[in-house]
Amino acid sequence: MAHLIDLKNHAKKLEPEDGQDLITNSKPRNGESRIISWSGLSHRHPNTRAIITFSIIFFVIAALIQIFQKNIITTLFFAMIGLVILLNSKRQPKTITFEINSIGILADEREYKYGEIKSFWIEYDLKLGIQELSLQLNKWHAPYIKLPIYRQNPVQLRLTLLEFLPEIEHKDSIVEILSRKLGI
Repeated sequence: MAHLIDLKNHAKKLEPEDGQDLITNSKPRNGESRIISWSGLSHRHPNTRAIITFSIIFFVIAALIQIFQKNIITTLFFAMIGLVILLNSKRQPKTITFEINSIGILADEREYKYGEIKSFWIEYDLKLGIQELSLQLNKWHAPYIKLPIYRQNPVQLRLTLLEFLPEIEHKDSIVEILSRKLGI
């Protein structure tokens, strides 16, 4: 895989691009020292065609289950999945400020303290369009949080986070791989 960037070898300097700049004029919160801060959209616009296709598939499955099995609960389940996919695709992304400081990691108003985080992993592959910071939390109901890093220098992020957290590779789930491939 020649197109991957080796984050442990930080000889190559990466610069922010496409209007996603490093914020340098914001003030630290509550006397904390701000280490790294950036802003960007909460999520990318999904592939509308793929969203509509998946929603239709779930509605057809719901209809077929109702016709052949007459099971209203399963029918409602698949119809609700299709509806949730459609409604979630209409959600407009908002601009979020991300910050790494000595207390934890902030994503807008949500703070993840280092005591709540088991490990981190930076997945950065420009050819595949993957630029995210993955945090493994101590919570069983929300084990991973994925934060977009928007062309920030992954080597700088890694070196900063290594001061506070261990680096352990996080494997993507099948749902994440499929949604990334389909552009959802």
